[in-house]
Amino acid sequence: MRILVLGFTGYLGGHVVEHLRTLSGVRVLGGGRSPAAEFGIDLATARRERLVPALASAAPDAVINCAGATGGDAVTLSEVNSRGPAALCAA
Repeated sequence: MRILVLGFTGYLGGHVVEHLRTLSGVRVLGGGRSPAAEFGIDLATARRERLVPALASAAPDAVINCAGATGGDAVTLSEVNSRGPAALCAA
């Protein structure tokens, strides 16, 4: 099973990846803004049109979203943390 973890280098994502890598038959794919990401996916700025080819390239069986903003004003936090997952679902 191929599982794409967005925000895989962050606090939550790091723990999720660590657990997933202990499971037999699971291939973890890293996605996010980090230079270490196999798949450059930035939910803070990406639109559905840019996410579709990235997801097609990764060809995951599942996506786990651990990406999100934790700092900034309430309006920015709300926009980034809701629009990004919405665009991901649309893709």
